[in-house]
Amino acid sequence: MKNVFNTQKTKRHCNYAYNAKAAKPFSQKALVQKCAAAALSVGLLGAVGNAYAISCSATADTWGGGYVLNVTVTNDTNNAISNWALALNYDQAAAITNSWNASVSANGNVVNATNIGWNGNLAAGQSTSFGLQGTYTGNFSLPVCVGQGQSSSSSSSTSSSSSSSSSSSSSSSSSSSSSSSSSSSSSSSSSSSSSSTSSTGGSSELTIQEDNSGFCGVDGSIDSNNSGFTGSGFANTDNATGKSVDWSVSVPYSGNYLLEWRYANGSGNNRAGAIEVNGNARGNQSFPTTGAWTSWTTASANVSLDAGTNLISLVASTGEGLGNIDSLTVIGNDIQTGACDSTGSSSSSSSSSSSTSSSSSSSSSSTSSSSSGAPMLPQAGNPINGKFGKYKSWQKGSLSADKQFADILLSHQYTNGGFPKNQAYDSMGSGGNSAGTIDNDATTTELLFLADVYQRTGETKYRDGARKALDFLLDMQYSSGGWPQYYPVRSGYYEHVTFNDDAMARVLIVLDKAKQGVAPLNGDLLTSNQRARLSSAVNKGVDYILKSQWRQNGTLTVWCAQHGKDDYLPKKARAYELESLSGSESVLVVAFLMSQPQTPEIKTAVKAAINWFRSPNTYLAGYTYDSSRKGDGNSPIVAKSGSKMWYRFYDLNTNRGFFSDRDSRKVYDILDISTERKDGYRWGGDYGSGIISYAESVGY
Repeated sequence: MKNVFNTQKTKRHCNYAYNAKAAKPFSQKALVQKCAAAALSVGLLGAVGNAYAISCSATADTWGGGYVLNVTVTNDTNNAISNWALALNYDQAAAITNSWNASVSANGNVVNATNIGWNGNLAAGQSTSFGLQGTYTGNFSLPVCVGQGQSSSSSSSTSSSSSSSSSSSSSSSSSSSSSSSSSSSSSSSSSSSSSSTSSTGGSSELTIQEDNSGFCGVDGSIDSNNSGFTGSGFANTDNATGKSVDWSVSVPYSGNYLLEWRYANGSGNNRAGAIEVNGNARGNQSFPTTGAWTSWTTASANVSLDAGTNLISLVASTGEGLGNIDSLTVIGNDIQTGACDSTGSSSSSSSSSSSTSSSSSSSSSSTSSSSSGAPMLPQAGNPINGKFGKYKSWQKGSLSADKQFADILLSHQYTNGGFPKNQAYDSMGSGGNSAGTIDNDATTTELLFLADVYQRTGETKYRDGARKALDFLLDMQYSSGGWPQYYPVRSGYYEHVTFNDDAMARVLIVLDKAKQGVAPLNGDLLTSNQRARLSSAVNKGVDYILKSQWRQNGTLTVWCAQHGKDDYLPKKARAYELESLSGSESVLVVAFLMSQPQTPEIKTAVKAAINWFRSPNTYLAGYTYDSSRKGDGNSPIVAKSGSKMWYRFYDLNTNRGFFSDRDSRKVYDILDISTERKDGYRWGGDYGSGIISYAESVGY
């Protein structure tokens, strides 16, 4: 199945001027003429006798039987207005299925739209926008747009409207006139959607690619092995429930916005994800199959955003993960990219309409200072963003359901405060005295879910469970600063300090967020004793990372997936996980360091690791890793012009990428290992792209 969004785009502009004394309500008859005069009733106008010109322009993206209409409203006078209204006259019955940023009603061929409060105040020359989604039959024609406005001033001075910059016609009016007139023009364009800016510096249509500010991360990889994507690649989540893609946008006002994902789903099954905004469920999104991984289409939803910064998460609700996500487009009013480390609108310290937002692309040249005096890097684009929110994928859509799930979590919590890994949590457990783990996101995810339910209910049993889990994380830390995989410590490779699968990095992210009091780890959740331990735990963890960074002939490089707790040296884990440098796990380690105060020691370690990723000796140019190529004789390493692939494992001394099998052989051709291991493990990927892109954005 293929439903490709049409690139056809049409546009119509209409200037309208009216005199307040001649104001009449909208009528379908008056709208039959292009740009016919209409106005709010005289009783609604603040300056009877004055004339105010409102222009409106509309653009439409159409596909088979459906369309999205974007309407821009501009105050073309020298006076501010406090309210506006307009009508859209269609050539067929208006079948509206969705709308955002306006109050909309349809009657036959006419759609009436008014501001929704926050976007009614328009200064002279200022614009705002809203949107509609609907269906049509036959050929789609743009509706005629007729606008009107209400003065925000009681002044009786005469005003004249200036010509609209988006229209080839102008309108004028005078307070001495008892009638009004207007003219219109229409034009069409075959170009793709473009952003229109308002006086606040935001955009009415913002598209975020994987290498843009505002893209916060993916539980998986950024790949480029399937043609047809835009930007530098697409977000490919791991095939598991709860894996997410995250973005951040900033909007000036609360309201509904259209979120549009460009995606491909070459599997035979529909895939689906939960939409979350700042940790709160906002609906579900289906991604029907497109028939091939190279066939791209769009899926959209009308979603409520909060004034300020919004962390938007698309969380897989099926075991196959999501479709491949090429981009997110947000359509609304005054949209800007947001800071990925924000916890939501309540924590935003600056107005999103301000041009000083640190989430803009110019943030690469700015830094802030920590309490220690060392500079802090801007965090937009840091790969750690999005790694804090997996617990949100467990939310069930209602508080009562979340409480029931939290009760199940508590029943599985061990007496030491830890949790098992890969637990289904579909029925009540019996706790016990087993060793808890941080492998596969265990314990950190349960901690955050319990904390979130406590913050929403105030029930202390959830707080106490979260406190026990935090004590578990603090207690299991070695005196050297690292974390083992299990606690109490199990013998064997489990006792090594575990960077594998990002275990230690995720623990440090959670502890650092707790230290900062980031929701849901805020308020009275933690005890004073726990808060006193957090800084020391994070500092010791950073110290361990710095001491374990591998040197080649005196030059700092990156890290192994596991290291010795006391000697800091790379260690072997499973039979096919040899002592090596990790192209995968090292990414989140260095990303975490970049979230910390940039002391000289940390800065040196970070820049050395970034240089290692940038080195042509570490990536395979012109190739990509395609994990879908399975079976005998099929190599997942395939040629792709412009791509770069990093290996999962590298020789400690030569930086040569290698592969291994259950017999611990080190080989350099992936087809020399068993098909079972080739297909059952990820041996390469676009690992370094995200951290390099972020490093470049902050000048590293």
